[in-house]
Amino acid sequence: MRSTHSLTVISLGGGVQSSVMALMAGEGAFDRTPDCAIFADTHWEPPSIYAHLDWLEGQLHFPLYVVDNGRSLREDVKALTNHSGSPHYIDIPVYLKGRDGEGDGIGRRQCTDSYKIRPIRRRIRELLGLRRGQRVPSGVSVELWLGISTDEAIRMKPSRDRWITNRYPLIEEGMSRRDCMDWWKERYDRPLERSACVACPFQSRSRWVETKRRWPELFAEAVEIDANMRGRLAFAKEPYLHPLRIPLAQAVRQDEAELGTDGQSDGF
Repeated sequence: MRSTHSLTVISLGGGVQSSVMALMAGEGAFDRTPDCAIFADTHWEPPSIYAHLDWLEGQLHFPLYVVDNGRSLREDVKALTNHSGSPHYIDIPVYLKGRDGEGDGIGRRQCTDSYKIRPIRRRIRELLGLRRGQRVPSGVSVELWLGISTDEAIRMKPSRDRWITNRYPLIEEGMSRRDCMDWWKERYDRPLERSACVACPFQSRSRWVETKRRWPELFAEAVEIDANMRGRLAFAKEPYLHPLRIPLAQAVRQDEAELGTDGQSDGF
């Protein structure tokens, strides 16, 4: 029996779990096929993710929509502005280093909401035929599939919108990230990578090393952004992109010494 949901949508991150979930859905692995997948573009993914999305679109039996919030996270952070254009504020969660004995900290993470969740929500409303500001009529509902695996179950949460029900098909199937990778390798002879913005502070230290090796021009840009933040953002503490809370170029040289230039280590 088909669900009573008006629309079934995959929130596609472009990385391991959401890609496998979308392909499984196309194979009929779940109780129904989604109406579409939506990818929210921050305009700061590495080139490999954009190439993967182009490939993935050709594999799916339902539409893949690419949306954004009308801005580029990359350009906003370079300009040291937030999603609304306000200067001296940025939406990524930078690491903060205290001065004169103050404790360290982390800035607020607002990029996911501003550059991903809201654009996807806006497109869903458009697909439902709703005008801007129009209330969602009673009886209209959306099931939103999220690519969270069993090892990330702590990230599960209900939707903040009463008309959206979050669903986690990979968890229903008992699949971990490793299970997703195994599923992929059994079917495709091509790489599948983690999706994350190029200069995301929450990426692993090995990922920084990999970015420097594979995309030196993007890494150089991140180094410049990291240096420009200090003294120009509205923080009482010094902001850094790297968890060591030292300049990015210096931090990644230290990581290379510990990890090797291929960035391969289980320790980070």
